[in-house]
Amino acid sequence: MKSTLKGRVFTEDEFNKLLNEEFSDSKNDISGFKCIISKLTDTVIGVSGLLECEYLNSKGFEFGFILNDNQWGKGLATEIGQFWLDYAKSELNLAELFATVSPDNKASQRVLEKLNMECIAKVSSIDRGERLIMRKKL
Repeated sequence: MKSTLKGRVFTEDEFNKLLNEEFSDSKNDISGFKCIISKLTDTVIGVSGLLECEYLNSKGFEFGFILNDNQWGKGLATEIGQFWLDYAKSELNLAELFATVSPDNKASQRVLEKLNMECIAKVSSIDRGERLIMRKKL
């Protein structure tokens, strides 16, 4: 979570901005985060979604996910990533899909590599720090 959520608790304004700007408002939204609910326990176990992005002068979409740490190591991240790759290809007819990851987050890098995504660049931003840009041609 450190590399995803700035390593600290969000301020109320930051949290409200995240909810208002990054979460989808309806089932019909293409972009935005959605809650992931466990079918077994009917509880929120994370969030995932597609966001519009622009990397290396190319506009597109990236997928992302944040899982509760008690869900790590169960293969859910790979399943979520494969869902977004399939959805991007079959439902949105995209030619490629991006993901970004902190260079320090080796577990998430392995997930993206399992999904046959390739690292195409390393960038740095004030908001998110250093990120590896991963891409898969669909």
